[in-house]
Amino acid sequence: MDKLNKYLDKSYKNLLDISKRITSNRHPDYEDVLHESIIALYNTDEKKINDIIKQKNLTFYIVRIMLNQYQSNTSPYHKKYRRTKHKEHLKEFYIYTKEPLTKEKMQEFEDREKKLQWIEKKLKHLSWFDVEIFKIYYKENYSLNTMSKATKINRSTLGKSIRYIKNYLKSLK
Repeated sequence: MDKLNKYLDKSYKNLLDISKRITSNRHPDYEDVLHESIIALYNTDEKKINDIIKQKNLTFYIVRIMLNQYQSNTSPYHKKYRRTKHKEHLKEFYIYTKEPLTKEKMQEFEDREKKLQWIEKKLKHLSWFDVEIFKIYYKENYSLNTMSKATKINRSTLGKSIRYIKNYLKSLK
């Protein structure tokens, strides 16, 4: 692993720049993706790494690992960082209105929360993207236009995801 250590020492800054491009310069995502990729390298067979170094393809190999880590819903990066970050975001969700909090309003919020818990149970096996888009849409009461502007995701993509989840949930009732 000496060759790998030397390569990483020499190329770390370049790999970090590539990681920034992959993650659209999101801090600390670009560091996390790179570090998870380095961990994957160290878990790879030493002979395989040495062969890749001899062929001078290690940068390409690391970039491919970073892309896979960042784009996959089953990657160690996704399981370790994305899911936990999103769950923390949902825990920080507070309802703000100028109206006083009445018993009826409180009951309405509790009913909505129960619906969300039911929805979460039913959607565990579906696409992470579709489920998260639906949760944000439902919980934050966004319109498609405001949600598209806030997330910078195409309006038709959001609409398709939300319709898919709505139809799926209707089929379960």
